[in-house]
Amino acid sequence: ARQPRRPAGPLKSEPRKRPSSALMHSFWQRLNALFFYTLSVLGFLAFMAAVSTHFHRAEPKVELNLERILLRKIYGPGHDQAILSLGINADLRSVFNWNVKQLFAFVTAEYETEANVLNQVVIWDAVISDKEQAWIRSDFVVNKYSLTDQGYGLRDNNVTLVMNWNTVPATGLLTLSHAFDQVHRFQVPSTYS
Repeated sequence: ARQPRRPAGPLKSEPRKRPSSALMHSFWQRLNALFFYTLSVLGFLAFMAAVSTHFHRAEPKVELNLERILLRKIYGPGHDQAILSLGINADLRSVFNWNVKQLFAFVTAEYETEANVLNQVVIWDAVISDKEQAWIRSDFVVNKYSLTDQGYGLRDNNVTLVMNWNTVPATGLLTLSHAFDQVHRFQVPSTYS
């Protein structure tokens, strides 16, 4: 059998090439990988925290009363304005859980006119930062914002008072809730005060 022929001259050894996976990563590549891994874990934990309170069902108790009303006709711009004195007894403590940062509670006056099918006017609001403040009890609250119509549609009209609240969570979505089952209805006087 024949032997393979060797090339003449000294043998040169070629340097071995390392596979690309064996190369060392730089400091910045490692820091980037660590940062985005940590960010992914925190995002997953925030999502799980928001989901954990999704099924929490609050049972607030709301009682709104109209104590007094003063109806005025504003001639310059041409509109009706009502100043209301309210009685508010709203227990919103059941809305709080470990994920609630604060509540923004507000009372709206809702009514219909010929110009608009639904008019909603915020007449009172409050920011509630902890569970102890979430029971609002006041027998005589003058509205912070006057009930003003765009025209002369308030006189002799039916108005509904509704308690609403925005829940501001530590993590998750901002939600809006209404106490539509516990409203107060009244009729605005037919004469100006």
